[in-house]
Amino acid sequence: MYLKVADELKDRLSSFKKEGIVVLDLDDGAGKYSKMGVCSLDTSFRLLVLSQDQDRSDYTLDIDSDVGEIPIKEYSKIYLDDQMSLEYDDRLALIKLKSPSGVIDGNVPIVDLRK
Repeated sequence: MYLKVADELKDRLSSFKKEGIVVLDLDDGAGKYSKMGVCSLDTSFRLLVLSQDQDRSDYTLDIDSDVGEIPIKEYSKIYLDDQMSLEYDDRLALIKLKSPSGVIDGNVPIVDLRK
């Protein structure tokens, strides 16, 4: 799996990765950082920023990206494709997770959970 990161996002994500870890989290209500899942047919992903010492035990699979490896929950790969992209929509000021199949998630927030 590979995640292409839009130029508008590379510096921001790289700076977070210098200070901590960035994970691509399926917000499904399972795991330490998921307070509630989405009760709809939508698939909801978030980019979580964690400090080096925070628990990442839910994120057991790494995917390659333009900004280095990004951990995910292994079972969340069923929602992902081999080639994906994080694109920044300047007009709406939001991040979209896309694949050749279409939009996986039209609004991927960055959530800083560092202590």
